[in-house]
Amino acid sequence: MSSSTLGGKTVAIFVVVLIVVAVAAGVGGYYAGHGAGYDEGVKVGGAEAYQKGYDEGYSKGFAEGVESVKPVLPKKIKIGSLMCLTGFLGPMGEKIVKGVELAVKEINAKGGIAGRPVELIVEDTATDPTKTLEAFKKLVEVDGCQVVIGPMASPEVMAIGEYANERKVVVISPTATSPEITTRFPDDYVFRTVGSDVLQGKALGEIALDRGFTKVATLVLNNPYGIGIEEKAKEVLGDKVILSVRYDPAKMDFRTELSQIKDSGADCVIYVGWYEDGRVMFKQALEMGLDNIQWIVAEGCYGKPMFKVPESAEFMSRAAIGTRPIAPVGLVTYDLFAEKFKKEFDEDPTMYCDTAYDATMLAALAIAHAGEYNGTKIKNSLEYVSQFYIGATGHKMFDKNGDQLTQFYEIWDVVKEDGEYKFVGIGTWPK
Repeated sequence: MSSSTLGGKTVAIFVVVLIVVAVAAGVGGYYAGHGAGYDEGVKVGGAEAYQKGYDEGYSKGFAEGVESVKPVLPKKIKIGSLMCLTGFLGPMGEKIVKGVELAVKEINAKGGIAGRPVELIVEDTATDPTKTLEAFKKLVEVDGCQVVIGPMASPEVMAIGEYANERKVVVISPTATSPEITTRFPDDYVFRTVGSDVLQGKALGEIALDRGFTKVATLVLNNPYGIGIEEKAKEVLGDKVILSVRYDPAKMDFRTELSQIKDSGADCVIYVGWYEDGRVMFKQALEMGLDNIQWIVAEGCYGKPMFKVPESAEFMSRAAIGTRPIAPVGLVTYDLFAEKFKKEFDEDPTMYCDTAYDATMLAALAIAHAGEYNGTKIKNSLEYVSQFYIGATGHKMFDKNGDQLTQFYEIWDVVKEDGEYKFVGIGTWPK
């Protein structure tokens, strides 16, 4: 495969195919943009081809696509978003919503969808499934949204899935990873731009095996996210799992659970938690001397908010490694997204800002392709346009259940340098 260079980095040219060609273009422009981006990407590669495909897709679409959908699209197109702006995942949600905001700003800067501006309506779920359902009903019944980006947490998605199907409203979560979402809502209105934890659970289990651990304890949130990862990790580890503990994050005192692990003689812990409970868990684990065994941690505890409690940060630097979903290494499309994000918000994107951006762009493409603001038609178009969309996180094709076909993970560690804690990558999965 040929390659080109962006900012000194060698990147594969196939990724320039069409990240957001003609997101604001209408039906004709989508196909025009796809063709322009692909052809130019194959010929020359790199950022220039990406930009040309984007610009040509938009201009052709505006000329060819607007009139065909003008009579049926509303004057303003609403896209709802359900984000954890407070609660256990509040520090993460405050960052992730910026990926949605960036996509909407870009779409509107290019004239909207078929000339119609996008109105973004964001609701806080407070990391609470009950509040999530209330907020979702507000977006649907009061605001009239036919497509919603989010919610973030797997239990929140589980709480709204049935209602989304009944009301025929498209839901695209950039972060919910529980395998139970697939089995509970197959072939439905629920999609996600991040891989199922069928993959992350397997990754965590294989990391433990690769490092030679033979006495593994699992310590996970007692919800679909934690249990989903645990079950898949246990399938990989088999009889090497000697203890399974599930906990309620609202307790905020986990000495009982940690005592079980200490007494078990485990040489490794596979841990699935969130920010608020995770900081307490790690602080108490440090106090109990559990930094002398390896902890392998899922992405719910990845990010600088974990360092707000010094003991949590110190524990992670001594005992924890983990996984987090990432875009395939070397994507020019991710680099371009990151540059735009930094320019807009004066900060680097954090985990899931990219999948939120891609979810929003896919929603816009599906609306443009459908040519009508109708949940069923948007759903059908979403399944189709995803076959061709290559976004900030790579190829985002959905399978028949609305899940991603592939997902890559970074293996991370925490190091302390000059008195500061930071996350560093130490590998990828699959290798």
